[in-house]
Amino acid sequence: MSEDDDDGASPPDRSYPPPPPADAPTADESGGSIVLGLVLGLVGTVLGSFGPPLLTAYAGGGWWLLPLLLLPVVLVAGIVLTVKRSTRRTGAGMLVSFAVGLVVFAGTCLYLLSQLEFG
Repeated sequence: MSEDDDDGASPPDRSYPPPPPADAPTADESGGSIVLGLVLGLVGTVLGSFGPPLLTAYAGGGWWLLPLLLLPVVLVAGIVLTVKRSTRRTGAGMLVSFAVGLVVFAGTCLYLLSQLEFG
């Protein structure tokens, strides 16, 4: 038999990729909770987007600018958390929910503006 040297334990002649480096992070080690990031980003975006009209209607004065400061804060916090390895998933969740929140806000704003009757 020509297969006397083959004990059946070695794989056939295929090339396999090299194993990942020992210090490569796994999904469990990347850190943070994506759900927490989604919630934090969405809450910050909703407050920053819908806060100015609500404060203008009910509080008056110059308070309507205050919630607008939340939008850059949520964006910068999401970027900072994404760069840091231990909170990468939380930051990614914040950035995703920030983008989704702005799209939802823009759609809602356009819908409400289209319902106004001028004249």
